[in-house]
Order: sequence, then structure tokens, then C-alpha cells
Amino acid sequence: MQIIHKRRRDRQRAYPAGICGRCGGELYPGDARWLLGGRPLCRSCAAAWALEELAAFRSVCGEAKP
Repeated sequence: MQIIHKRRRDRQRAYPAGICGRCGGELYPGDARWLLGGRPLCRSCAAAWALEELAAFRSVCGEAKP
């Protein structure tokens, strides 16, 4: 009998490497994360944070500028 080692671990058995500072979701090894204000954020929370921060620069195409 031969032992075959997996190259990637099963994510269902992996322990979280961290927790998102905004939603509380688990961050696993290999996941993308962003450190914003000293807090780790997951992909969806980092996108939402960026949209909130850039809201002052939002405009609609075809709208007259004041």
C-alpha cells in the first residue's frame, strides 16, 4: 500500500488563521486579506469599505457638474 500526500489540505478540516474585523467571518490559510486600520478584512468587507471611503467622489455619467 502506498501513501499519497495531498498537495492542498481539505478546507473543511482546516483551522481558521484569523477572523475578519468587520463581519467576523473566518479567514483560512491562503485566503486574501487586507489590513486596514490594523484590522484584517475579508475580500467582500474590503470592497465594501473601499466603496464607503470613495463615496464622496461618486457621480453619475451624464449628470451636470455643480
